[in-house]
Amino acid sequence: MISKKILFVCTGNTCRSPMAEGLARLYFPEGVEIFSAGIQALDGDPVSPYAGQILQERGIDSRQHRAARLQKDTLAAAGLILTMTKAQKKLLVSIYPEYQDKIMQLGEWAGLDKEISDPWLGSLETYRLCAEEIEETIKAGIRRYQEKS
Repeated sequence: MISKKILFVCTGNTCRSPMAEGLARLYFPEGVEIFSAGIQALDGDPVSPYAGQILQERGIDSRQHRAARLQKDTLAAAGLILTMTKAQKKLLVSIYPEYQDKIMQLGEWAGLDKEISDPWLGSLETYRLCAEEIEETIKAGIRRYQEKS
C-alpha cells in the first residue's frame, strides 16, 4: 500500500527532492500528499534554476518552492520518508531511530539498487539525467506497490 503522506529528502532541498516532489505528483494517486525537505537546507532558498527549468518542461511550476530544513515534526507527519542516497537514510536513522520503520532510500523503496546522485553545480544535462533517474525510480516503485495490491 502506498502511504498517504510521502516526504522526499535530499541535502539542500533545491535540486533532487523538489524534482522528486514535482514528478511524484504526476504519478501518485490522488489523495497522496507529497512534500520535500533537506537535511542541510537553507530555509527559503528557491529551487535551483536547472531543476526549475526541467520541471517547467514537464508542466510543473516550481516557482513557489522554497527550501525547508528537515525538522522532527516533518518526519513525524510523514507516512513514508524517501531519501536520495543510502548515506542520507543511514544519517536519518541514526538521528531519528524512532522513525526507522518509515525511512527508506528511494531506490530501495522501488526495489532497485540505485542511488540518486546530486546534480548540484552540474550542467543542464546532468540535471536532466537526474530527473530521468528520479522519474523512472518513482514509476518503478509505484508499479511495485500496485503489483502487491
